[in-house]
Amino acid sequence: MKLPKLTDLKIKGKRILLRLDLDVALEDGKVAEDYRLKAAIPTIDYLLEQGSGRIVVLGHRGRPGGKVVESLSLEPVAKHLEKLMRDYLGREKFKNLEMYMMENLRFDAGESLDTARDKEEMMEYAAYLAEHGDIYVNDAFGVCHRETASVVGLPKLLPHAAGKRLTEEVEHLEKVLPSIGGSASGGEFPKRPVVMIIGGGKYDKVVFVDKLFRHADTVLVGGVLPHKIKSYCRDTDGKMCIVAAHVNRSGRDITPDSARNFAEVIKTAKTIVWNGPMGDIDNNRWEGTEIVAKAVVNSKAYKIAGGGDTIHALHKLGISDKIDFISTGGGAMLEYLAYGDLPGLLALRNR
Repeated sequence: MKLPKLTDLKIKGKRILLRLDLDVALEDGKVAEDYRLKAAIPTIDYLLEQGSGRIVVLGHRGRPGGKVVESLSLEPVAKHLEKLMRDYLGREKFKNLEMYMMENLRFDAGESLDTARDKEEMMEYAAYLAEHGDIYVNDAFGVCHRETASVVGLPKLLPHAAGKRLTEEVEHLEKVLPSIGGSASGGEFPKRPVVMIIGGGKYDKVVFVDKLFRHADTVLVGGVLPHKIKSYCRDTDGKMCIVAAHVNRSGRDITPDSARNFAEVIKTAKTIVWNGPMGDIDNNRWEGTEIVAKAVVNSKAYKIAGGGDTIHALHKLGISDKIDFISTGGGAMLEYLAYGDLPGLLALRNR
């Protein structure tokens, strides 16, 4: 996929509207997991090196429904990003950084079609945002599946480009798509068998399973999804299957036997895509996730993982460095793999 690059733009002296994925978890009022924030640093550093003017960071947290919800303020995120940039850039370089963060965009009803009256109101909000910048940069892959003012509206109003991280996300995920990965790499990707592991606590992932099955040899289904999905195989020889785990009596984790069966399938993989833990890790149901995670990191396959809960699990288990690429997107990652495009990516390509 050919996305507009930062190098295509004349950045010096220009005000930058930088869309980032700021939807991070807090604990005791502080950022608990900053992987998504750290992922944005190379883009910010590049803008600074090119002599950009003021950088205005745009983003959201949670679903406030078009009204102010103090607990979803971006103030703690702004403080944490400031610290990250100071540590990364050093004192002297940090002095030259003029960067501000707008408050949670979803506090305004115009940001999202879920809260705006119509697309016209959403574009009016995009026009308001555009007044604060000369160039728009999207480095938030994790929100590219959302049709919002800051994702699909701003590219219609300003010169624009994909940030470094967003570009990297697409390049890695393309390796899983046969029609793209194979042609882009001389047939090297995807390496088969492809095993996709789908879990987590969101039932809306169900709609993607059949789509993902087109690209995978096996889809392993855990989390809450086994309640909605039945196991079946596409071939009579037992290959190319969707395998739904058995859930334990608590209903909050897959059974150890299911996890071990998953581990055996994972051993056969040459490409692994993992999105979502196997159990309710927020309530300390870790056994299924730990068994599956151990199998993943012990595999020599090309490994991609993504989604906020998956990132949290990888860091908690101390194995994030064993994954070839960790996507900042959860739903965006699944939707991209299912359909091969996203509204935010399409908006960047439409000039």
